[in-house]
Amino acid sequence: MNQDYFDKIYEKTYRPLLRYAIVHLSDPLDAEDALQNVFIDFYRRIEARGHADILAPQLFLLKMLKREIIRNYAERSAHETSPLEDDTAADPLSFEDAVETRLMANQVMEAARTLSKDSYRVFVLYYGFELSVAEIAKEMQLGTEAVKSRLHRGRNAVRRQLMQKTDQSRGNDYE
Repeated sequence: MNQDYFDKIYEKTYRPLLRYAIVHLSDPLDAEDALQNVFIDFYRRIEARGHADILAPQLFLLKMLKREIIRNYAERSAHETSPLEDDTAADPLSFEDAVETRLMANQVMEAARTLSKDSYRVFVLYYGFELSVAEIAKEMQLGTEAVKSRLHRGRNAVRRQLMQKTDQSRGNDYE
């Protein structure tokens, strides 16, 4: 009985909660992890105490997700490390490639965070979660042309910011 209830609530709430997490956490992978933790806690809660007292499951889960986001930021600030401090790579070449890739991804995400909320969501859903334009339009209740437009503007804004940073760092090299 609890499994059926959980499955129904999961299907109904996963996408809206994921969108909320993406907007409120800077890294889409952190958003997925946070939401996974919420659903695990939710499942354990309904297994232990049932679900009869949960009148609005989406609001209940949203409250849990907000707490998880706060916990995520608290843990991150307490344990902030540089990608260069990660020594889990097996060989030096793959480690260098991993660091460079991660640094580039961080730069792209940093630039993307300056976009408007909706453009940022479109950008992350398209590039981070590899959703199609049609899927994003459906999820965000927008027309496909609106999604394409936000994606195009977002891509151009991110590209401009990255090019400016590159130009600035090149200028610093010659000073």
